Amino acid sequence: MSCRLRRWGRLVTMWLALISGIIFVVTLVSVPLFVGWIHWDRLDRVAGMSPARLLHNYLNMWSYLYMPWVHRLWLPDFRVSVSGATHFADVQRLFVLNLVVMVVTVPLTWKWLHRLREQHQGYLLRTSAWGGLTLVAALLVAMGLNFNGFFIAFHELLFRNQDWEFDPQLDPIINVLPEGFFAACFAIGFLLLVGALVSMLVWGRRDARRG
Repeated sequence: MSCRLRRWGRLVTMWLALISGIIFVVTLVSVPLFVGWIHWDRLDRVAGMSPARLLHNYLNMWSYLYMPWVHRLWLPDFRVSVSGATHFADVQRLFVLNLVVMVVTVPLTWKWLHRLREQHQGYLLRTSAWGGLTLVAALLVAMGLNFNGFFIAFHELLFRNQDWEFDPQLDPIINVLPEGFFAACFAIGFLLLVGALVSMLVWGRRDARRG
């Protein structure tokens, strides 16, 4: 395998590690974010239950998404339609796949980045970082101009069915998962990605000066 192909392979692995790691972190952060959203958007009143009870339902949903051995989503205070259950099962498969990708790629990427740091070759990441920032900027503009359209496109890209289009009458859980909450999750993910890419640029500039 040529040096260039090997470098491309490592860059792809790094991007997989970065994206999968950020997705995992955002899902973790979504729990305290949801707690804040309950009070901010008065979701307890929307659901007609206490904040603690509503959080309990959210945690049930969150746990299901990371437990592939659990084949049925159970929300104690919300009914789930057949199409809703199908969508949650699809999301579960994506979450588990993301976790597998993260577990495989993060150690490999950590080892490679450590080698680059020792050899002062951080400048090798600059082109990839600039490309990533350009893409993030374009996505942020699209999200800012029309988040609903962005959100629909995101789902159409990931899912081959329309089960994600929840009917509040059949899947009332969607009433306590407002668009603003998802927008905040996306914003946190993009901020983390921007922070990582800017760090790469700073590192790359420093190593380029040393060279």
